[in-house]
Amino acid sequence: MTDRPAWQARRTAEALAHFFTHLDDIRDELRRGASRDDGPVDRLLAAVRDDGDIDDAVRGLHEHIQADGDPRGLYGRTRGTGAQLAGFGAADRPMKLYLCPHRRCSRYHWPETAPDGPPTCDLDGTPLLLKSV
Repeated sequence: MTDRPAWQARRTAEALAHFFTHLDDIRDELRRGASRDDGPVDRLLAAVRDDGDIDDAVRGLHEHIQADGDPRGLYGRTRGTGAQLAGFGAADRPMKLYLCPHRRCSRYHWPETAPDGPPTCDLDGTPLLLKSV
């Protein structure tokens, strides 16, 4: 994952964030779709869990979603513009966010939305990291 252009890394991270946010919906859509095959979902989960080729697995899921009838695929469901995280603006003090503990996706949580401690990774339950941004 390190020998690729920054735009590709950002696109993959945005796609992963969308994937984990909407995992159940994506799986359900594929099971109801033309192919009735949600195997690419499991392949992407395995690639993330096993430190496999995530770019290839994301691309495979994107193409599978397109072949199943959604022309946006996976990439088209993200901002894909390199836009900053929602809610960020000029601030006088550093902000803190919970971020992906594996540094693979661009999901985030505001600390105010997690009063009982850090949220956890949907993949393996690892607590998200609290970082200043």
